[in-house]
Parts: sequence; structure tokens; C-alpha cells
Amino acid sequence: MAAEMKTKTEEEKNMIEVFPNECIANLTLSNNPVIIDNGKKSFQLEKQSGKKIYMLSARDLSIAWGDTPTYWNWITLPESRFQEVARLNYVWWFEIYGKINTHVLSSNTQYAAFLVFKLIDPRDFDVIPVELTVDKFEDRISTKQVWLDPNFDKERDDELLGLESPKLRSDGWLEIEIGEFFSSGIQDEVIQMGVVEIKAGRIKCGFILEGIEIKPKN
Repeated sequence: MAAEMKTKTEEEKNMIEVFPNECIANLTLSNNPVIIDNGKKSFQLEKQSGKKIYMLSARDLSIAWGDTPTYWNWITLPESRFQEVARLNYVWWFEIYGKINTHVLSSNTQYAAFLVFKLIDPRDFDVIPVELTVDKFEDRISTKQVWLDPNFDKERDDELLGLESPKLRSDGWLEIEIGEFFSSGIQDEVIQMGVVEIKAGRIKCGFILEGIEIKPKN
């Protein structure tokens, strides 16, 4: 319990000040994500366990060519929790990275990171899988290939047929698990999550990025 208290972030402390009764604060945070870090992240608590959940917004991620309007636009969507999301116009080089330090997460907890996105008239995500990676410092924890388009060609007869594809969330966005990692709470560890497709040399478009959500693995 003492170790858990030491990991309280400034955002959590502010929430407790707004809701002096910590039980009320926990109930509120489990039902509604709170926007923090100047709009770049959201924070909430898992309803069953009370463990911490963060979402890194698209603005908090490193997106190759993300500041070049020819390739990416920053738009507002009413269904997003964030003020801006990133809309892909087109790229050949598709590369997104996010980082989080485990000291802000719940200790002694297995976490999973999820890419949260939408597809609108997508191109080539149904024929080109992407690579998802998780690194701790510079050590690779996991890597896998997945489909980002759930409408990929299911008639194909190669090893790509059995790859994982995204699922629809209750908020209307798609999500796919990037990978897992363990938060010990004993030491600060930087976790980097990657979404990459840079080898096929084909144009990709029709992708809208909300962010990467880090939540306890159930």
C-alpha cells in the first residue's frame, strides 16, 4: 500500500483535491477519463481493480511526417476524448511511437498497450500487415505482425491469414493490442510502443489516430 501511494502522480493528487472523499474520486475516475498534461493524455481508474489507465493522445506520440500537412492533418472529431486527432492523408513510410514511464502506472501489474484508431476509406491496410513492437529501454519485449483493417482478404492462403485484427470498442473506435509489459513499481522503466510499416513501398491512407491506451491486462 505504501509503495502504491508513492506513485501517485500530480494529476491524481489534483483529482483528490477536487473530490476530497477518495471513494468518490475513484468512482468518478473509473467512469470518466480525465484529460491531463495540457490535453495530451487522459487518466482514469479501472472500475474493478482501481488500477491506473492512461491514454497517450496522437499529439503525445511521435508520428513520422506528422507535422507535414501533405501527409497528415490534425482534425477535431466529436467522438474523441481529445481536442485533436491525426488523420492520415497518405504516406509510404508509416511509423508511430509512444513512450510511458512505469512510475506513473500501478505497481506489480501486467499492462497491455492498445492502438486506438478509426478507418475511413482505407487503402492497402487490408493487404499490408503492420509491425507492432514493445521495448523496455532498448530491449525488445515483443514484436508481431497484425492487420489494421478488419476487412483484410480472408481468402488468402498464406501465413498472414491468421494474423490478429482489430476489435470494435464500446466508444466506437477500433483497438488492437500492441503488446504487454510488467510494471513492478520498484524502479522507473521507460516503455516504448511502436506501430510500423516501412517496407512494402505502397501508399497507405484512410487512417485516423486517437492514441495509445495503456491499461491493466485482464
